[in-house]
Amino acid sequence: FMPDVIVIGAGSSVRFPNDDPFYHSIYASDGPDPFDIGYYGNGPGKVVPFPNAGVVHVRCHIHAQMHGMIVVAGGPFAQLSNGSFRLDLPPGRYVLHAVYADGSDRTSDVVLGSHDRSVNVR
Repeated sequence: FMPDVIVIGAGSSVRFPNDDPFYHSIYASDGPDPFDIGYYGNGPGKVVPFPNAGVVHVRCHIHAQMHGMIVVAGGPFAQLSNGSFRLDLPPGRYVLHAVYADGSDRTSDVVLGSHDRSVNVR
């Protein structure tokens, strides 16, 4: 899958094109929205909706080495990061969900005061 990790908002859809000269059979058996789009050849592919927030591990029945991850964000602030990131947020209370490459996640409570310019979360 290229890219192998994407972040989308809940309610979004993802198209799985096939640019290869051979068949694929894309599926996800875990996560909030399991799916199996069956075998399909070269072309524009198929579209899958993701209405629920969570982590979806995408695989191919034919090619065991294929693995991708879709992080379906349930809130309005989300981004892909390699360790540091910036979100411009108004003061308030937030729950930060960090999803790691292996699909595990960790949550942290974050409180931003009116004078906070940055917060370090470990």
